[in-house]
Amino acid sequence: MNKRRKASARLGILGGAALLCLVAIVFFITLQVGKQAVDSEGDPQLNAQQVPRIGLLEAYKTWSGGSAIFLDLRPRSAFARTHIPGAISIPAEELESRYLDLPNDRTIITYCDCPLEETSAQAALFLRTHNFPSATALRGGIEGWIQSGYPIEP
Repeated sequence: MNKRRKASARLGILGGAALLCLVAIVFFITLQVGKQAVDSEGDPQLNAQQVPRIGLLEAYKTWSGGSAIFLDLRPRSAFARTHIPGAISIPAEELESRYLDLPNDRTIITYCDCPLEETSAQAALFLRTHNFPSATALRGGIEGWIQSGYPIEP
């Protein structure tokens, strides 16, 4: 009987140690996941990929209906060469100081000339976090718009 008690005590100690290790691992993983969530909130690069994009055809229909504001984020010189008719020019580096000029009760479609909409997605994310809930990025940017044969100015 003495041997059984010793074996049982060893199993109890091993089980407790295993449980303690498991709790420590779960705690560590929870801390890491929480840290990543906080890091991703503070880093707009990580969240810009999640910003909704609007397809070219849908954007064109929206443009035709006049129900959205198109926001050109390219430098003024690029805007002067060509842009979507009726678009507002606010170069990306000026958005933070000029976004309050935009009405927040309409859809804002941001666009640039980046092939993967990096700048326009960053801008849409910025606008969404500053009370513009329906800001979205134009899939394909100005190049996609032009290639689709949609109107441009000048």
